[in-house]
Amino acid sequence: MAEKVKKLNLERDYKKYLYFLDGQGNVCAKPKSGEGEAKVLVPSAVERDNQFLYFIDKDGDVARSPRAARGKAPKADAA
Repeated sequence: MAEKVKKLNLERDYKKYLYFLDGQGNVCAKPKSGEGEAKVLVPSAVERDNQFLYFIDKDGDVARSPRAARGKAPKADAA
């Protein structure tokens, strides 16, 4: 289950822009056409923790959920 980290109430236009959080925790928008640079909408919105996946939820707020645990697959016994 995701938890809200920061309330932004971001107004979004999904037909024209892709919204995301970059590596520095900034909320950015980039044109879907692929042309143009990403614009920072909210600088330093969150301080990221690598144990969580951060995203913009349906309410336009920053939310996070725990990342899946990455473990090694058990080896088959060579009998």
